[in-house]
Amino acid sequence: MIMKRNRKKKIKAILPIFVLILMVISFIGGHFTAQNDTRKAQVKLESSTKASSSVIIGKAQQSIMVPTIYINGSGGDIRPSQHIIDGMFPNKATAPETGLTILVDISRNNKLTVSGKISSTDKNPIVQFATVKGTDDGELYSKALKVAMDYLVSTYHITKINMVGYSSGATGGLYYILDYGNESDAPKVQEFISLDGEYNKEKNLEAGETLQDVLTYGPILKTSMYQYIEDRYTKIDPNTKFYLMEGNWSLEKQTDEAIPWADTFSIYHLLVANKNNVNMYLYPTKLRHGLVPKDPLVANYIKNILYPTL
Repeated sequence: MIMKRNRKKKIKAILPIFVLILMVISFIGGHFTAQNDTRKAQVKLESSTKASSSVIIGKAQQSIMVPTIYINGSGGDIRPSQHIIDGMFPNKATAPETGLTILVDISRNNKLTVSGKISSTDKNPIVQFATVKGTDDGELYSKALKVAMDYLVSTYHITKINMVGYSSGATGGLYYILDYGNESDAPKVQEFISLDGEYNKEKNLEAGETLQDVLTYGPILKTSMYQYIEDRYTKIDPNTKFYLMEGNWSLEKQTDEAIPWADTFSIYHLLVANKNNVNMYLYPTKLRHGLVPKDPLVANYIKNILYPTL
């Protein structure tokens, strides 16, 4: 009996301590649970905030203008691009606003001259670009285009752009993408249209080489111009769509008078390797290189790509 009484006393003495321990554990457990719930709530709140922001950003992006910059060739003026624009929109009332002309003088430290402006309501404004007569160097064009792009970004806050490059203007446009396209503030190039573009310094096919060989493997003879592109082509955004146009003026010589087909299509396989969507168009024409911007087929092809609803 005495042992039972002693055992009961011990249990009574231990019980309050045990209850106290349970209360502490319960409090601590409840505290951690509350913390976890708070953390979950914070995570949900952050996720919700990010989601709503992305929607807002998405809506804003849809309303931002996407200009098309027409890069003229070594003639040094905007006449070629104006011929293309006139061909696309003979009825001026249906045309996008031409708006802006940008001239960059490489002989005067890339002096910038701008005329006109872009309307805030125009979603697809036209920008015409040229540099001094005789410019046919891709790197010089690239630097001049950088000046023009910096102006467009700082003045109109553009984030996307299309390019139409004619002759050495196409060379300069591609060099610009290679040199500056990955900079954080550079507008993303959505569509790149090359009209009789030069990428392998006017080199014809070698003996035994076919155009299909060039399209599949690239040219046998690689000039420094081509090697510059080959060494850097992976810098091109794979999301940029490419359209390589070349006039079939002489079937026998495989040239448009100035640029051989083997030259203008020499970058085709590089773009394919880079996962770009690339199209080639060898169109029949009676017009030599200097007159191809006046060709109706050229105007219709470019219009269907850039302004399908106009």
